[in-house]
Amino acid sequence: MSRENVEIVRRGFDAYQRGDIPAMLDLAAPDQVTYRADPDGATYHGPEGLLRAIAEWVEDFDEFTATPEELIDANDHQVVVRVHQEAVGSQSGAPIEADFWFVYTLDDARITRLDMFASKAQAFEAAGLPTS
Repeated sequence: MSRENVEIVRRGFDAYQRGDIPAMLDLAAPDQVTYRADPDGATYHGPEGLLRAIAEWVEDFDEFTATPEELIDANDHQVVVRVHQEAVGSQSGAPIEADFWFVYTLDDARITRLDMFASKAQAFEAAGLPTS
């Protein structure tokens, strides 16, 4: 099941990158919870909440990309992803580049929770993986 979970998460990123938002949302459970640890610890609910979390995250950027660089099969229900993000500040024009860590929780081939973290240690802790 866990290899299947990695492929589901990969398909979600593929759909996002090609702009196929309906295909991305089809992978989410209707009651999916999205938690963004930084900058404000915000929690969002359902597919609409996921879209809102993404919109708020990218609203200050132009040319935003999010590329899954590493997908880790954490356990039977979770996948940890190192996401490399690149963007240009919409007001400053400054290029921005950083890695973030996402923890996807899946049940019955659907994403039930997405937790977004600024550090690997936070993500590994959330998935119950050793942080060292």
